[in-house]
Amino acid sequence: MGPENRPVVAHYHEWQVGAALIYLKRRGLRIATLFTTHATLLGRYIAAGNNDLYGQLGHINPDEAAGIRGIYQRHWIETGAARGSDIFTTVSDITGFEAEHLLGRKADIITPNGLNLERFTALHEFQNLHKKYKDKIHEFVRGHFLGNYNFDLDKTLYFFTAGRREYHNKGVDLYIEALAELNYMLQQNNSEITVVAFIIIPGKTNNYNVETIEGQSVRREIRETCNKIVKNISARLYEQIMSGNTPKIEELLSTEDMVDIKRRVLSIQAHHHLPPIVTHNMIDGDNDEILKHLRATGLLNQKEARVKIIYHPEFLSATSAVFPLDYHQFVRGCHLGVFASYYEPWGYTPAECAIMGVPSITSNLTGFANFINRRIPDPESVGLYIVDRRYKGFEEGKHQMANMMFRFCQLNRRDRIALRNRVERVSAILDWNQLGKHYVKARNLALQKVFDISESMPEFYEDDDESIF
Repeated sequence: MGPENRPVVAHYHEWQVGAALIYLKRRGLRIATLFTTHATLLGRYIAAGNNDLYGQLGHINPDEAAGIRGIYQRHWIETGAARGSDIFTTVSDITGFEAEHLLGRKADIITPNGLNLERFTALHEFQNLHKKYKDKIHEFVRGHFLGNYNFDLDKTLYFFTAGRREYHNKGVDLYIEALAELNYMLQQNNSEITVVAFIIIPGKTNNYNVETIEGQSVRREIRETCNKIVKNISARLYEQIMSGNTPKIEELLSTEDMVDIKRRVLSIQAHHHLPPIVTHNMIDGDNDEILKHLRATGLLNQKEARVKIIYHPEFLSATSAVFPLDYHQFVRGCHLGVFASYYEPWGYTPAECAIMGVPSITSNLTGFANFINRRIPDPESVGLYIVDRRYKGFEEGKHQMANMMFRFCQLNRRDRIALRNRVERVSAILDWNQLGKHYVKARNLALQKVFDISESMPEFYEDDDESIF
């Protein structure tokens, strides 16, 4: 077969490269084309405006809606690519439903997103890694709550949400409301559990604030003092025992040691203000939607609060002098990720949590939740909690999420370990080595449609991934 007759497949992802597909079709070139949308441009814009996207889909005029939002040309590049491609795919059922209404074409096949498991592989070490990085988070929390550290870290759970700054689309509003309700529930039940809830979402900042820097600085000084005193006590104890003497406790601590201890205690007692809810100096903090919502719900790190807040408006980095953990280390150290997005065509964050053995909450408006619901009969039993945001309103969703969090808080340590083991098993169905077969199927469909060529699936792909439990 000569080069001019060789079958060629061109696969385009997202509207930004859609013009090339349209150009090929206008030139009449015999090339099998595929177009994959990971999220429709118009859908993202509509959802970001706090509109009921999925409730209104049947009544939206896509051209008019795109024109109002100033994205008409970009919308039509995406529409033209979707309609003109030989095979059209989306990454999830929920995006396929959206694309059918907004782009005017039903997806020929769903091509879910996968993960490279080798990047996250820790064999059977993920439980040990959880403890290792949880201890590092403990250290940060001790410093952050300087002067108000009145809770037991052995009875403290770390929740977090993270992602791009899309306040409504990423479900940050629902997360904060549910945390406020959880705080009330824990107080009413006289729970000994404390939840430290992190919000890792970038914002406009001027570096770490004074309270955060001072808290970590004092904590380090106290750690250094303790290490020095322990070293001194060890030397004195060794000498006493080697001399055949039974040392008295009061002889092990010198006057100098006691002075250092009292100085450090006074440095703690000098901090009377509430711990900050945000770690950085915010530019225009009065109008920051997350800070405004936290203040409105009364989540201000009061001593009596059972839910404490740490809003870190910057992506994490292991090179930070204040919070030296990268994102994946931080995730491994947490107990629960919360990503109940209103608009999320796929959702890598709960998938990454699962691979690292961390339970998570997501919503049925995410592609990931649709994917899991089709394959696992009872997702909550394996640490994947799914909030109904498609058929329930905001208030119902808030109550549902708060109750999920409360049930999680009632688990004992052994239950949480078992849950981490079960959620880590889910990683088997998230591997590109399995999910890549959907792309192979899509390209085979394109070859068959344009060149009448029928290709068989590679042997290393399993026939069925519909259920693993």
